[in-house]
Amino acid sequence: MERGLEDRISSTDPLLLRPKLVSKDTLKQLRGRGSNGKKVADFYENQNELIEGLLKPPDYRDEDEEAQLFKLKLAVNGSFAVNILLFCLQLVGALLSGSLSLLATTADAFMDIASNGVLVFANRIASSGHNLNYPTGKARYETAGIIVFATLMATLSLQLIIESVRSLTSSDHNIQLGVISISFIGVALVFKFFLYLFCVSLSKYPSARILAQDHRNDLILNITGIAFGLLGQYVRWYIDPIGGILIALLILRSWASAAQEHIQLIVGKSADTSFLNRVTYLSMTHDPRVKQVDTCRAYYAGSKYVVEVDIVLPADMPLCEAHDIGEALQIKIETLEEVERAFVHLDHETSHRVCAILFFC
Repeated sequence: MERGLEDRISSTDPLLLRPKLVSKDTLKQLRGRGSNGKKVADFYENQNELIEGLLKPPDYRDEDEEAQLFKLKLAVNGSFAVNILLFCLQLVGALLSGSLSLLATTADAFMDIASNGVLVFANRIASSGHNLNYPTGKARYETAGIIVFATLMATLSLQLIIESVRSLTSSDHNIQLGVISISFIGVALVFKFFLYLFCVSLSKYPSARILAQDHRNDLILNITGIAFGLLGQYVRWYIDPIGGILIALLILRSWASAAQEHIQLIVGKSADTSFLNRVTYLSMTHDPRVKQVDTCRAYYAGSKYVVEVDIVLPADMPLCEAHDIGEALQIKIETLEEVERAFVHLDHETSHRVCAILFFC
C-alpha cells in the first residue's frame, strides 16, 4: 500500500480496524499448514481486503487512473480498426470458399463493427455532460447501447440459422476452402488475441468488458468456423451448414446473456455486499454526531450506482447543523467512482412513529 494512502487511512480509522489486518508473513505461514491452514488464510485475506476497502478514502484514486483511461480509449479504437480488418479478410475468405460457417463468422465480424460504433457513440453522448433535458446526466446511454446491440446480434443469429436450414434442405452446397482463405482469417485472429488480452486488463470498465467478451467470442467462433468448413469440404458437405447453425446459436446465447446482464443494471439491480458495507462504514464514521445508520441501499442505474442512506441525528440538533452533516455525507459518497448519485435522508429516530400515526389518523 502506498505511503500517502497509509497516512490518510490512519486518520480515518475511528473503529480501529487497521490493527486487525493480518500480515503477509502470517498468511504465508498459515498456507503452509495444509488444507485447513489454507482455508484460514483465505478467510483472513478476504478480511484484509474488506478492511482496506472500508478504510480507503472515498476520493482516493490510483495514480495510473489517467493512464488506464487512455488505454481504454486505445482499446476501443484498436478494436474498431481490427474488426474492420477482420471483416474484410473474412468476407474475402467466405466468398472464395462459399462456406456457410465462415459466412456466419463474417456476419458476426460485421456486427462487431456496428457494436464498436454503438459503444463509441454511447461513450461520446454519456461524456457530453448534464443539461436541462438530462438533469442526471447521460451515463445510461452506454448500457442502453449495449442492450440495443445485443438485440441486433440475436436477430442476425436467427437469420443465419434460417439460411443454414435452407442450405440443408436444398442439398446443394459446395465448399472451396483453401490456404489463402485460412491465412487471411489467421492473420486477423492473431490481432484479435492480443486485443483480447489488452481488454481483459481493463475489465473494470464496462466498455472494455464487453469488448473482451467480443474478442473472446470471435476467437472461438472463427476457429470453430474454419473447422466446420474443412470438415464440410473433406468429410460431408452438410457438416458446414450444421456448423453455421451451431455458430449462430453460440452467438445468440452469448448476446442474450449480455442483454440480460445489462437489463438488470438498467432496471436497478442491487449493489454487492462489499460496496454496501463500505457505504455503511462511511456513513457511520462520517461525523461523531451520527447516532445510527437506519438504512443503506445502493442499486445500479446504468453502469454506476444510485445510493440512498438514512442517518439518525440528535432530535434537538439545529436544522443548519443537520443540513451540513447530510450534505457533506452526500458529497463524500458521490466521490466514490462507482457512484452516479447519492441521496441522504436525515431523521431523529428509526421507528417512524409520527408517520404511522398520521397515516392511520
